[in-house]
Amino acid sequence: MKRNLRRWGALGTAAVSLAGAMVVTGGATSAHADTRCSVSKIYINDSPGGDPKQEAFGHSHDTGNHYVSKYVWLTNVRKWLWVWMADNDGGWDGDTPDTSYGSSECANTPW
Repeated sequence: MKRNLRRWGALGTAAVSLAGAMVVTGGATSAHADTRCSVSKIYINDSPGGDPKQEAFGHSHDTGNHYVSKYVWLTNVRKWLWVWMADNDGGWDGDTPDTSYGSSECANTPW
């Protein structure tokens, strides 16, 4: 039993170390979603056959368009909770449903 606990402890330490290295290097190997507290105006749903093209507050990068779908004031921490979505603008008909991308607590609204 002690040997198994030691083995799992070593594996956990290695996993945490690897995750930390991935965050430091950034880019496509980053271990976290890009939910920074800064946005610009972008366009989502811009492929033919899908939902109508519309402006949104978000950002674009290698993994696609991500936008703030809603934001809520959190009284207990006195910050805004931004809820991020991935613009899954693809598929055979150009209308793949968007999916959750994460959230962030920010000092400002997304505009």
